Amino acid sequence: MARRKIPYNKRATTYEEQITILRRHGVVISDEAKAREYLADIGYYRLGFYLYPFEKTYPRLDSGRSHNVILGTRIEDAVALYYFDLDLRNILHKYLSRIEVAIRTVFIYELSTKYSGDPTWFVCPSVVKPDFIANFPTAAYNSIKRNDVIKRHHKIYLGQYAPAWKTMEYMTLGNIEILYDSLILNKDKKLVSNRFGEPATATFKSYLSAIREVRNACAHGKTLFDLNLFTGIRRGKAGNFQGINRHTFREAMAVVDYLLKKISVNRVKDMWDDIYRVTELLYAKAPSLRPLIEDKTGIIIPEIEEKSEIQNS
Repeated sequence: MARRKIPYNKRATTYEEQITILRRHGVVISDEAKAREYLADIGYYRLGFYLYPFEKTYPRLDSGRSHNVILGTRIEDAVALYYFDLDLRNILHKYLSRIEVAIRTVFIYELSTKYSGDPTWFVCPSVVKPDFIANFPTAAYNSIKRNDVIKRHHKIYLGQYAPAWKTMEYMTLGNIEILYDSLILNKDKKLVSNRFGEPATATFKSYLSAIREVRNACAHGKTLFDLNLFTGIRRGKAGNFQGINRHTFREAMAVVDYLLKKISVNRVKDMWDDIYRVTELLYAKAPSLRPLIEDKTGIIIPEIEEKSEIQNS
């Protein structure tokens, strides 16, 4: 039975009122001026995402949820988690871009060389499903053709579309994912997935979805450490994912790690070094968060001896 809706009657609050509410929920605020700075910088509503793990009823979101926090929770703890999440988004955005470029490049090369007689194979009825072809102008190309490279192409050459190696450079990762799923022949999908060591095309499609969702979360400032993926990740070379764990950020990180290793082992090391650095900063400010971060993200900082082995490997 659907929950009965009620009128929304909450009003906007001032910084002073927000501080009062936070204290009422048990948040320790020793410096009101600094707390006001946090609220002005981050925002009361967004800060709530990072106070959420400190709530006594976490992870409940139903009517039984209480906003009251665990005894001793400071506003600085939530702020530290916010900046950790921000740093993590910035780090991952860099490496996800590397993965996206590699996927795009492999896709363009493998299919364009196979269908070398048709530069616009991505709208060919014998290669791609009709729904993709029918929707491509409005779903993708109307935006793509605004780019200067594509404009110059159409000033010189006939044809409705620029070739794949031009057009696909301007497709979004979501467009790429849909195109992959729209390939008629499974062996065409395998041309791409096999290059990344994953023979199961449905599994590779779930990897694309995970990368897209994490990338979008990074780009749009969504909470990352507590991210739940809309599309579950299938079991495959990146991990034996099962049940609810198919939707967590922890498993998404396993996919990021797997794909990046297929591109560059050195970049994987750089990524984890960057992640360990910001995680150590978080624990220095809010040590109580270690169990939560390890559980939600799978980020386990190696001991000094392990770090030396990794660096020398």
